[in-house]
Amino acid sequence: MRWAAFVVSFAVGILRLSAQEPEAWLVPFGCAFEHDIQEFNQVFVRNNLPEFSRRIYGWGVELRSLAGGNILIGPMYFRVQEQVRNDSFQLRTETWSIMGEAGLKLPIFGFMTVTPMIGLGGVQPAFQVKQLKGDVELDSLLKAPGRMASFSPGIKLAGLAALEISLNLPTKAGKYGVALRGGYLYSPFALRWCLPDGSEVRGAPDSRIRGFWVSAGLTLIPAPEVETE
Repeated sequence: MRWAAFVVSFAVGILRLSAQEPEAWLVPFGCAFEHDIQEFNQVFVRNNLPEFSRRIYGWGVELRSLAGGNILIGPMYFRVQEQVRNDSFQLRTETWSIMGEAGLKLPIFGFMTVTPMIGLGGVQPAFQVKQLKGDVELDSLLKAPGRMASFSPGIKLAGLAALEISLNLPTKAGKYGVALRGGYLYSPFALRWCLPDGSEVRGAPDSRIRGFWVSAGLTLIPAPEVETE
């Protein structure tokens, strides 16, 4: 929640600074991430835990502003998650990120633009395991007491390379449309999965933050302000 509040505050600040600029974008979107989950699923199955889907879904929001010419910049926040369960366990995974983006806006037609872009920022994946019933205890799985445990590698630096296609309809109030984007999210850093007390989860797979990332959003571009004397 603190990160979300930071994103909103940062976005409002940029919007105020760019009020006199030609354009500012607000892009709320839905997204999907194909996370590196295969080896984790193998471990879960061996211990009678449910499997996660290869692709998890969520939402996000970003604010963009022209920095000169056709160069655009802005902050982006997204969160994807999934919850699965069987008779014995309930599992939840979540990945969130906040990053800065830069792109080159290329008008193709009056209603269509193509924007190659890159993003850089922090990404944090996490798992939560909750025991519902059964003989297998979390102490034997994760060295964690109780019936619920969370583990995460913390925030890792990651990059996103993507290509976006926007279709916009001009109106007197501005331009409104849809933005479709596809790319790849990657971090080169190894993940050391730890419990909240800092103890390491032993036997965790050698996974990475990597996978295809796609989004579909609404493009909201207000008309530029015209100063009158």
